[in-house]
Amino acid sequence: MEAELWRAGGGFQRNEVNIMRNDQAEHVIGFVSDWLELDSQIEGVRYDSEMALRQELQRGQEITTYARAINDCLASSSVSPYMSLSIRIPVCDIPPEDGNAAKGVNDHEDELSATWQMWNTIRMICGPTSRVSVALDLTPALPASLGVLARWSAEHVQHLILPATTFIPNAKGYPVLPKLMQGFLRDLFKNRPNVILSKTQSNLHTLGGELAYVQYVRHLEKTSPFNVARNAPGGLTVESFGRGYEDYLQAPLQPLMDNLASMTYEVFEKDPVKYRQYEQAFYRALLDQDPDSTTIICVAGAGRGPIVSNCIRAVERSGREARIYAIEKNPSAFVTLQGRKAREWPDFVQIKFGDMRTVQLPEPVDILVSELLGSFGDNELSPECLDGAMRLLKPEGISIPASYTAYLAPISASRLYNDPSGTLRDTKGVETPYVVMLHAINTLSGDEEGKHPRCGPKIQDCWTFEHPRKIVLDPQGLPITNTHNNAACHLTFHIPCAGLMHGLAGYFEAVLYKDVGITTHPERMESVSPNMLSWFPIFFPFKEPLYLPSNSELDVYVWRLSDAQKVWYEWMAESFLPCVVPGNSAVVPSPTRSNTLGVSLGNQMLPSPMLDAPSGWGQPKSDSYFSAEGERELRVKIGQTALHNPAGRSSWIGL
Repeated sequence: MEAELWRAGGGFQRNEVNIMRNDQAEHVIGFVSDWLELDSQIEGVRYDSEMALRQELQRGQEITTYARAINDCLASSSVSPYMSLSIRIPVCDIPPEDGNAAKGVNDHEDELSATWQMWNTIRMICGPTSRVSVALDLTPALPASLGVLARWSAEHVQHLILPATTFIPNAKGYPVLPKLMQGFLRDLFKNRPNVILSKTQSNLHTLGGELAYVQYVRHLEKTSPFNVARNAPGGLTVESFGRGYEDYLQAPLQPLMDNLASMTYEVFEKDPVKYRQYEQAFYRALLDQDPDSTTIICVAGAGRGPIVSNCIRAVERSGREARIYAIEKNPSAFVTLQGRKAREWPDFVQIKFGDMRTVQLPEPVDILVSELLGSFGDNELSPECLDGAMRLLKPEGISIPASYTAYLAPISASRLYNDPSGTLRDTKGVETPYVVMLHAINTLSGDEEGKHPRCGPKIQDCWTFEHPRKIVLDPQGLPITNTHNNAACHLTFHIPCAGLMHGLAGYFEAVLYKDVGITTHPERMESVSPNMLSWFPIFFPFKEPLYLPSNSELDVYVWRLSDAQKVWYEWMAESFLPCVVPGNSAVVPSPTRSNTLGVSLGNQMLPSPMLDAPSGWGQPKSDSYFSAEGERELRVKIGQTALHNPAGRSSWIGL
């Protein structure tokens, strides 16, 4: 009778709940009852559990933080749309020791991925939402696989559940965490999760008491690499400079169509690393000039003048004679240049107002300097702008930068994809590349180039632009068309651990002069231009996330295209699973329009509107490999994305 009365409905009894003030409720994490069995095979138990969960969540609407729940509660009319749900997921399932010897690497990886796969199923059913997060249970011992652990850094981990049993005593008897767990927590602390300690009153460790666990976790958080960099003196680290911009989508600049605001210039000018590298490049180039001649320098796109000041210092350091022409088309910035010319700069500096593609100088220049690079190198039209400025350069002249290369890597970025602003919810939003300080991401590709002949490194180069270069010009010294600036790439990545790809991360590396350069490439930035602040990476989103299983392969296609008015990018991806068939097995061609649909027999370039592809570019590479036993390895296609931004319908950069 009592059970039926409960099923009939009704509120909680006073002795069943804790009453609290609203200000207290904002700092409380609610846990649902642990007796709930939402996946029970007994229908009655499952029904009662779901009913009790809904009742508890309805009561929990007064608590504004997160509770453990399941995905279908989001659609319940009894649950407030302002409530967020956190699902308790073990960090991994450690396979039992017995019987593992007979299992392969893939089987072991699948077992370690089981809990992430469970979370991925839940969030895919829920769809894009910021209301569902992970309460990551750290009770199990961590696996040694860095790939298995790294993917959690890209997930919406709102809580870390850390029991006292996870701690071990140090030499003095105080509770500490194993080295692997310390590193894992320090990495996750960049996302500022809540840490839920449990069993701290069970006296598992001899010294420190309950407070020792809290103090130790706070110490790990304070000494995590992200927080150390963010709180560095002077604020001259990327983490400090980008505070508040983590995983924030920003549209790239339109440098030719729009005049930059003074505030934008001010942000760029805070970067000492970039200007130090530019000055060193000027200095090295000046030393290579004839010491008995006057070196003519042109700064194309001077902005408010920081590059001009670097040139002046390099001239003074080198002891050479020089004349500097500073060109700027932005009227507001040109006013600033006039003021600096009157107050600061020597007489050998002259300023010119106008577009670098059309302005005239009284003499040809030895060194042409520009600061036109974007987050992807060429995405702010540096090739097009410099094409028009190269007529100012002597035939043997020097361009700074001399070249720049674009790079790509596939990433998982659920926080970006679930952006509460809804930027990526419509076609225009999801077909636009964004400048982003990538934060809660995981690079899905592996750096196992030698083991997988088809696959390249973890981060792969797309194309390179060099200056000066030989192109067909009209009588005014300008290119007749822009087809020489079109480019395309076909990249193949190895995916060692299962993950959900939300997009592509783009970087660049520029050679300023000889061995002086700048880069945002994550693996080379510390050695080339550490703590450079001027550029965040670029992000090419996908309309629908693409699931990539362990040991799969990903083919990425990107085009840089143009017409008379604009430049734009198009991108797409395909996923494949390598398989081995006996050498005498016949391969039946797929009846579809492309042999990459079904079984791929060639890593062939998709049809592209690019007009001037370099000779030999996109030649097919064999997708078939034979072992000593005569086995043949093929690729089975398992998924693909749509072609994004065809014909520049959603995003473009105006010429």
